[in-house]
Amino acid sequence: MQSKDDRDSIRDELDLATRVRRRVLPTLHRIKEPLGGFATCTQHPAEYVGTVEQSLSDFRPDLEAMAFSPEPIASLKVHEDGRFSAGSWVRRKSPMADWQLHVTVYQHSREAVEVFAHREYSWLRHPYKHYIGEGWDTSGGVERMRSLLSNHGVTYIVD
Repeated sequence: MQSKDDRDSIRDELDLATRVRRRVLPTLHRIKEPLGGFATCTQHPAEYVGTVEQSLSDFRPDLEAMAFSPEPIASLKVHEDGRFSAGSWVRRKSPMADWQLHVTVYQHSREAVEVFAHREYSWLRHPYKHYIGEGWDTSGGVERMRSLLSNHGVTYIVD
């Protein structure tokens, strides 16, 4: 179990957009859910890519080097153990590409992050298809992210 100091130092690594999303989206979800919508969702375990033994702040430059951008619009993902995601990132061939690779990271500890991924329609080009999950590709997203990590020399462990 992490001490309060560990939790506080991990929380300090979160970017502003993620801190705001963690605060606002659960409330927005409670408003949208009775209408059939959502702003938070449970992370599916099949999307697990692996654990990278780096702090969140050390892993961010690797994501940027792989052409990922922070994605503040994404729903807030909740790990099956109740942890909120520590960030959402997307990779598109161009801003108006049909598809995107969406990566969600969770802080496992001060020195490690868990990485999850899926491939989906880009919300910029196909907002409705994206929102309803049409074309959602878990295995393709995991495979692609593992390939990107390997190609960029980022070591990961699959637990």
